Amino acid sequence: MGTRMLAGEARGAKPVAHSESAKSRSRRNGLRKKSAVIAGMPAGIPEYLRIQVERVFELDDPDTLITTMVAVGRQRARAEAGVFQTYVIRRLRQATEQAVTRRKVWLWTRLCSARPEIEAREVACALLDTFWRDHRKDVERLTLNLARDEEREVRLYAASTMARIIRSNFRAYFRYMRAWSRHSDPSVRRQVVIATVAVADSDHPEWARPLLDLLEPHLTDRDPYIRRNLGPFALGQGMLRVYPEETLARCEKWLGADNEIVRWNIGMAFTTPVLPVDWNRALSILRPLASDDRRFVWGAAAQALKNMVLRDPRRVRPVLRRWMEEPPLRVAVSTAFSTSVR
Repeated sequence: MGTRMLAGEARGAKPVAHSESAKSRSRRNGLRKKSAVIAGMPAGIPEYLRIQVERVFELDDPDTLITTMVAVGRQRARAEAGVFQTYVIRRLRQATEQAVTRRKVWLWTRLCSARPEIEAREVACALLDTFWRDHRKDVERLTLNLARDEEREVRLYAASTMARIIRSNFRAYFRYMRAWSRHSDPSVRRQVVIATVAVADSDHPEWARPLLDLLEPHLTDRDPYIRRNLGPFALGQGMLRVYPEETLARCEKWLGADNEIVRWNIGMAFTTPVLPVDWNRALSILRPLASDDRRFVWGAAAQALKNMVLRDPRRVRPVLRRWMEEPPLRVAVSTAFSTSVR
């Protein structure tokens, strides 16, 4: 449905793409779009659908609204269905601003959170943050339930809900994000890791330290889905992109750990398509990873070096050629060179 596939967890065996493809751009940007406060009305909605949405409000009939969204999703192109779903979400969020309809939308949100239709649970996620201040315990419970949903798209919407809650008042609410990050269910922890990308904001450099502190305990988490979303996504496309200096310093600190999962996460952070960092400093971080005798670790370093060769061959290739003269670095560097040919 429209924007719901734009963001989220890394899929498959390759944790991150190595070119700024449409897919990687949408992964990075889509979560922020979901987490942004919704405003305005999209164009291109047929008039009869607008009328039907308004009649749903008049008749207090959420079932018809959900049925309509499902039908549009099945009968129209993905982009058109996404535009309609966005329209519905914006209209409902507008309704929460009026006391006369706010109570009704809260009831609908709770109903949607338990509906079997994916679209309904996505809508619930998109509305929950608007009720955080007056129904905090219920909103928290529903958000964590949806973060464990069987459908990937719904889980991603739940991650965006978390991000919107935290961004609405970082100082007051970040403690909730820390608590969620320690949840016993790995699916909830994974959505928190994903949510950090949407929370990170270059206009708020003071958020860098608490966000990195939140991610740090997860560096040793062996859950494969957490790992795939931590190094390449949360650290690379999130922290390293938004807070390069702070994240580089933290990576240098983490190099002291011998844990292979920690070292893999550090290496994979540099596979992000956009690297707004000092190349020499990045290479100095990758060097000890490239000489690690564990394939799992030097393989991550090789992927990062391949990415750097593709990004800036003029500066990176001469350094790596010198590394080739040192036996402990040779395998990782030759792997990077052999796979970086376009």
